[in-house]
Amino acid sequence: MTLRHVVTWKLSGESREARDAQASEIIAAIRPLAETVPTVRSLAVHRNELFDGDNWDVTLIADFDDADGLAVYATHPDHLVAVAVVKRHAAGRVATDFEL
Repeated sequence: MTLRHVVTWKLSGESREARDAQASEIIAAIRPLAETVPTVRSLAVHRNELFDGDNWDVTLIADFDDADGLAVYATHPDHLVAVAVVKRHAAGRVATDFEL
């Protein structure tokens, strides 16, 4: 089984430039988790490129072997540091988890 974890954030910046800076900071905080959290099987995080203002701003797609792997990720100290970065900039969050 593979469990896919998808999270998308709407950022709080009032301009495209502000949201770009926020997105860059978030991406820089999240990308290393692919190497530092042992239960991550794959991880991608990207800035939205089209329809700025209408679409949400940053999306994370991460794969784990199972829900236990996701739980390890959720409580890993490096992930908690990244969460703090995201919370400084996120105005909204949506997420879904499903088996592939």
